[in-house]
This record gives sequence, structure tokens and C-alpha cells, in this order.
Amino acid sequence: MLGFIGNQFRKPSGLVGRVVSRIMVKGNSHEYDRLIPELDIKKNDRLLEIGYGHGMGVERIASYYDCNVSGIDFSELMFREASKRNRKHIQNKRVELYFGNFLTSELAQNQYDKVFCLNVIYFWDELDKPFSRIKSILKDGGLLCMYMAHRDLLNKVKFTKDGIFNKYDIAEVVDKLRFAGFKEISYNLENSGYIIKCRRSL
Repeated sequence: MLGFIGNQFRKPSGLVGRVVSRIMVKGNSHEYDRLIPELDIKKNDRLLEIGYGHGMGVERIASYYDCNVSGIDFSELMFREASKRNRKHIQNKRVELYFGNFLTSELAQNQYDKVFCLNVIYFWDELDKPFSRIKSILKDGGLLCMYMAHRDLLNKVKFTKDGIFNKYDIAEVVDKLRFAGFKEISYNLENSGYIIKCRRSL
């Protein structure tokens, strides 16, 4: 049962997925409040969110910043919910949402000024490939910004003990980012979670 719940946080589906989505909306709101200002969004920036879920982060950015926001998520349920939430911005061509797996998608290289993700890193079984993919789609000097809960906090949650959640140590994440070719790597710990920032090297 715990494995089923954990997988719903990874890829929500069905009725249970709808309940999990509501939980994530409430739980992620504060983290988006922390993460979005760190993006330092400029006029006409192109941004991509990996794992947009319910679409709250995309909506907030499109509502308050003069930029273009795209997102990719492999949950069909989240694609539908996020599309409804962002219907106005999609119609105005401020937002474009993709349904698919980021790791196997065909996103064009060197097209985004900023890439961000929130509570996604746990579901990557290894970090070399996703970090390499992110680097390839960022423009030279482009910014990557991620939110990741502290491993000690995840260890206190029962449904994260099923093997679905990868509980990375911050030092390991920093090493993998450096190996992938990112620079200016920094992180801040606040309320049991990290905001990690780095830039694609030129």
C-alpha cells in the first residue's frame, strides 16, 4: 500500500491521483514561493519546468512575469489538470505544456534561459543523464534551479521507504552537477529543504 501511495506522488493517476494532486497543491505552495524569486526572471525569458504537476508554478510565473513558460510532465492526469489551470495563458501563447518523459523527450537544445523543478529529483534513479539533458537544453550561462527536501525529512515519511524515492545527499547532487558541466553551484537550506542553483558553463 505504501508503495502504491509513493508511486502516486511520482506519477499521479486515477481517483487517488486526484487526491494526491490536492495534497501537492497545498504542500508545494510555500516551496514555489521560495523557488520562483530565485529564478530572477527577466522580460522575454524562456523557462521550462520539469514535472509541473498541477501547474501551480507555471501559472504563478505566467501571471506575474513578462516571459514564456513551458513545462513537461509524464502524468496524463497532471497534464490535463495543469492545462485547465493554465487555459488562459495557453490561449495567449504565454504557456506551452508537454505530456511526456523529460528523459526521453526531444526538446531542442540551447533554447531555455532557465530550467526549474520542484520535488522531482527523488524520482531520477541516477543523476548523470537528467543533469546532462538539462544542460543540453539550457542556453550558454542559463540557470538551473531546483527544490529538494532534506534526506532526513524524507526518511521520516513512511511512503518514501518503498524504493521509489531516491534520497540524495546534497553533496552528491553538487558533485553530479559539477561533473555534468555546471558552475556557480550554490544551495541554501531552509525549513528542511534545499534551493539549489547553478549555471551552464560556457
